[in-house]
Amino acid sequence: MNAKALTLWKNISQDNILFILIDFQEKFFPLLKKSVIKLVKANILLLIKMFKELNIPMIGTEHYIKGLGHTEGDILNEWGDAPMTDKVTFNCCGDETFLQNLEKYSRPVVVTAGLETHVCVLQTVLDLLERNYQVVVLKDAVISSTKLKWENGIELMKEAGAQILNTETLLFYLLKRVDTKEFKYLVTLLKEHQASVS
Repeated sequence: MNAKALTLWKNISQDNILFILIDFQEKFFPLLKKSVIKLVKANILLLIKMFKELNIPMIGTEHYIKGLGHTEGDILNEWGDAPMTDKVTFNCCGDETFLQNLEKYSRPVVVTAGLETHVCVLQTVLDLLERNYQVVVLKDAVISSTKLKWENGIELMKEAGAQILNTETLLFYLLKRVDTKEFKYLVTLLKEHQASVS
């Protein structure tokens, strides 16, 4: 593991990270494999619930609401009053409202989830890296219409300098220890998660 990656690991903490949910809208779902949607949705819900428990700020985007509608209902219900931006650019950073929401939190590490991996997620991650953010892409919380496109998006983001993790690795790394109320809450959520994807 190189020095840059080790620095990112050191910076992954509750006080340093921000969560970005990108365009998880139901109008995209007919293009996607149902079993993968089910898993990714469950992971995003797990992240949202845990990040709210940990007071980690969240911002989201919806791509061209007029044509594609809103974020998936269960996720939107859980989302609460965190900012959610309607955008027309594939790159989230191409939207001024999104950038304002991003910059007001001043968090150096950005965690990303959503769709599609090889388009909006990729373009956003590349721009965030260019802006000197450290970026974590959650491999099991991003999705594309085909496995090939998903794999290519993941590979390109990794080559560009993003750290590729999975949802549980991130959450356990944030919590550090078992003797906390936050960990007990995570255990409860993981039981619910397992039931929802089985």
